[in-house]
Amino acid sequence: MVRLRQQYPQNYGSSGNINTEFENLTRYLNSAELGDNTVGELLAKIFDTGGNWTGPVEMRLDSSSGLQYRVGSYTDANTGWLTLATLANIKGADGSTAGTVGAPIFHARQDTTISGTPTVVDYAHNSTDELVVYREGKLQQPGGSNDYTSSPTAGTSSNGAVTFTGALTNGDKITIYKVRSSAITGYVRQDTTVSGSPTQAFIFTHNENQELKVWRNGLLQRGGGNDYTSSSATNTVTFASALPVNDLVTIITVENTSENAVTGLLMESTYADTATGLLLFNKIGIADGAIAQAKVSGLATGLAAKAKITVASSTPSSPATGDLFLDTSQTPNILKFYDGTQFLQTSPESSLPTFAASDAGKFVQVNGTGTALVYGAVDLSSVIATTQKGAASGVATLDSGGRLPSTQLPTSLATNSYYHTIATPSNTTTTIKRVFKEKIQINGLSVFTASGTISLQLAVNGVGQGSTYSVSSTNQDVTLSTAIEVDATSASKSIQFITTNNSSASGLELTVAVSIVST
Repeated sequence: MVRLRQQYPQNYGSSGNINTEFENLTRYLNSAELGDNTVGELLAKIFDTGGNWTGPVEMRLDSSSGLQYRVGSYTDANTGWLTLATLANIKGADGSTAGTVGAPIFHARQDTTISGTPTVVDYAHNSTDELVVYREGKLQQPGGSNDYTSSPTAGTSSNGAVTFTGALTNGDKITIYKVRSSAITGYVRQDTTVSGSPTQAFIFTHNENQELKVWRNGLLQRGGGNDYTSSSATNTVTFASALPVNDLVTIITVENTSENAVTGLLMESTYADTATGLLLFNKIGIADGAIAQAKVSGLATGLAAKAKITVASSTPSSPATGDLFLDTSQTPNILKFYDGTQFLQTSPESSLPTFAASDAGKFVQVNGTGTALVYGAVDLSSVIATTQKGAASGVATLDSGGRLPSTQLPTSLATNSYYHTIATPSNTTTTIKRVFKEKIQINGLSVFTASGTISLQLAVNGVGQGSTYSVSSTNQDVTLSTAIEVDATSASKSIQFITTNNSSASGLELTVAVSIVST
């Protein structure tokens, strides 16, 4: 509805031009009216009587839509809002997630199926590499007195190997990993053997953000109250029940402590305290010397209470009680402290005995009565001389590979038993096992039948060895008076037994006791 009207249209006869101008002005003002409001009424909605802006413009931060605005008056709090900038646009480009490891922690996996009974498994690695070793799925404990040792120069190609402290079993599955030290920091491994009495809680320093991996006797345990719980407040890992003596507990954690650049506004709880809006201190990269002493809680007060030390060749001026002074005018330098009146020496030289040329190489010790200091000669009587290496009551020597030579190893390195059974035996020669690249001694045998009788003699490569035994249903455990030595270091040999005089024998069982001896 047009509220402004021309009272006398076409009544400006003095001039046609004047009439046309009035007509145009009236049309312009009519077109400016909105919602039955004149131009003046519309302006009054956004300006006060003094001409100051009072327009109804609102802004809000919507948790899902972002930064929004609306213009005008609304009865509904959620109507009329327009999005000015999305949350993604406010935040900016995503930065790196602090603490994320950019590569697998464990790598260079090697799975080896053992053939025979060796102790050494080739695995190329450097001296700085951390290794994680499994045998038949059980985590192994490093150390010469534990499960294995490692060397970057051992192995068949001298590129590295893992050496087990005992012979492996044929068919064993060995898995070895490296820890990617170049990609992560904060790798910690702790092996603890329960001693003294059963133990439930184990000390392990960690924080609430670190994830722990826990093994018991090589078997991975479940956290969250299943097998164990962990507490960063007390730095403990607590099992559901006490573990018996000699149980081995292994705890491993990996933490990435390197700094990461993050762009955009840090609005996430990962970087800011949601209660105060302040950035978390551990997410801020601060250059050395950038924080003033006064900005560190208690630092200025603490420094003011500490003694001041002066390193100079002349006495400091205006010292305070407790100040230290390292006097460099003397050789050796002397440390002094100020008692409020003068600098006093802290050097114990006054209590040292006077020395002469004959005291060269001696050390200061307390005398027999505990009343004074005297010079004493170094006692090397308990030290083993290098000339005693490889000698009786001396120490062992090592070969070029850092290992004990075979001549200094015990004759028997390990023991084993070869078991063989035949449901229906006959008069024939039967192979129990073929050995290669080792030297063994056959020390005994255990033999019996389920029923019937038969004669049995041990053999090597088809040649009978030692006595012939009459076998019946009564078990015989025989220790050989003279061990049968089998040297298969250069050529393989078969361990056999010869059966004769079969008399309705059935269910023949034979166990051969052997020792692995050094070559």
